[in-house]
Amino acid sequence: MPDHIQRFTFADLPVRGEIISLEHSFQTISDQHNYSSTLRHLVGEALAATALMADIIKIEGKVALQLQSPSQVKLLVSECNNHGHIRGVLHSLAPDINSYNFRDWAQGGTLAITIEPEQGHRYQGIVSLEKDSLAECLEDYFTSSEQLPTYIKLFIGKDRVTGLFLQAMPNSDNKDQDNKVAFEHVTTLANTITDEEALTLSHHDLLHRLYHQDKVTLYDEKAIKFQCSCSRERNERALLTIEPQELMQLAEEHNGKIELVCDFCSKKEVFTEQELAQLITTNQGTEAVN
Repeated sequence: MPDHIQRFTFADLPVRGEIISLEHSFQTISDQHNYSSTLRHLVGEALAATALMADIIKIEGKVALQLQSPSQVKLLVSECNNHGHIRGVLHSLAPDINSYNFRDWAQGGTLAITIEPEQGHRYQGIVSLEKDSLAECLEDYFTSSEQLPTYIKLFIGKDRVTGLFLQAMPNSDNKDQDNKVAFEHVTTLANTITDEEALTLSHHDLLHRLYHQDKVTLYDEKAIKFQCSCSRERNERALLTIEPQELMQLAEEHNGKIELVCDFCSKKEVFTEQELAQLITTNQGTEAVN
């Protein structure tokens, strides 16, 4: 089954939802870095959560989640753009650890959500790390930042990830108690999902299992796939941030070339001294014209 995300709504309840399943992208990202099963667990949670947020926020651009801590997670980054292209990487301080505990792993760290539209200003929000799971931390963030009750549940299997997002709709007619009851209704049912159901049932069957007594509309699938945004052009721009003399000296010290390896997909780009000299000359010519 292709990786995909779907939006759903309730005809008679002021609640919206998103449901996501990742297989190929999750396996590709995990296998590229040979993550252990415990590291795959956190990577899977981050990928699903980021894709859910990207679809909820709905911008022309990308949404990124970044976690750093002195405890276990040296660096975790996951990104998803409006085209459903997803990527992620995790550097662990103890890659062979065999016990996953989010609170311990994130202790003393920082968790940030970055929203980067193609047009407009970049925004970053800091997420509190006071809860026992990534999902609960993100629930608190959405509930406080948007003032809307939010529910997030993430299910991680060996080769598949499923995520469920539920959020109360903005209240426009002062029916706070009715909205609260409706949200409690859908989240109470969501809490009955087993890991096996979440990781084996289709989105349609899972929602039917939960809400067969409610009128639910499940919208068309949106494809999610692993795709890295690295490119030779981006690497060239990065190299041009180094002083020309220093750049050429660096190449000389490394057998006449500079190799750049993408942290996300491990793709290698090699720049020879001749290519670097041409890059510098071309850039200086462009600057002179401007």
